[in-house]
Amino acid sequence: MLPKKEVFITMSSAGSAPVFELTPEQKYEFDLQGYIVLRAHYDAAAVATLCAGIDELQAIPIDYATYTRLGVASYYLAAAMKDPEHPFWQGDHRADRRLNPKTGGVGRVDHALCGTDKFDLIVRDPVLKAIHTTFAGGPVSISASYFIEKIGPCPGGGLHNGGYPVDRDIYYAYDHTNQRFACSSTKSVVILSDMSKVENGPFAAIPGSHKANFSCPYDMGDASKNRMAVPVLAAPGDVVIFSESMTHNAYSVSNDSTRRSIFFNYMPSIGRNNLPFQRMSIYPDHVLERLDDQLDLITSPGYI
Repeated sequence: MLPKKEVFITMSSAGSAPVFELTPEQKYEFDLQGYIVLRAHYDAAAVATLCAGIDELQAIPIDYATYTRLGVASYYLAAAMKDPEHPFWQGDHRADRRLNPKTGGVGRVDHALCGTDKFDLIVRDPVLKAIHTTFAGGPVSISASYFIEKIGPCPGGGLHNGGYPVDRDIYYAYDHTNQRFACSSTKSVVILSDMSKVENGPFAAIPGSHKANFSCPYDMGDASKNRMAVPVLAAPGDVVIFSESMTHNAYSVSNDSTRRSIFFNYMPSIGRNNLPFQRMSIYPDHVLERLDDQLDLITSPGYI
């Protein structure tokens, strides 16, 4: 039998996984770097299902009434969702999220669970739930779900976040008294395309920046120009799990490849953001009914 640290748990599109605990090596890496990578976590069938979910989200007509009825949102978030005349509804899109030239689909749809059931396998993933619960130090809820598609060549976007200044909504912490993590926000990035080369635009990270006591003095506009940033090379089916307080973004796609990934944000179930009318804490009835076996993850008890 392989040593525990070399065992990889692969999640199939239909099967269930055993109870999962982070290894000492994974805990050390996360504490030191601010991220870990689950290699080959999803198989080819699951990757195909998740890609089909992106296709479904891209097929939703980009108009205010449709998005509002379903509960999905644009990457402009509150600004577009409160304004039916917002430029997003008139075809205004960021240069790094341009429309798919083959399908005309938009490069990002937020609150994705409201527009497709193909991402439900991520919600029901017991390994991801166990990991994010461990990093939060207690029960978590899924506060955001979205995909990002980038059609190369395109820029990578500016690096953001970091340990300083401390942000109560995304901070990294370890509770030494109780010997447990106490992170306020962690994310899973499910990799759906080949990001094993820098030119394909992989996830960018500044390892250790989640505990930094200074603002980064290097170029934050382009990961390739920041001497502290590193590419997190990954293959379809891998999952990058990171602290939201770590400085991160992505490298530019310098070729003509298509880069696809899905982001799920996990936060402690009880928190200041879980107040009425905070859209990211609320899912519409059709999602609650579809995922009625996962209400602990997609609802929140609120703030106390």
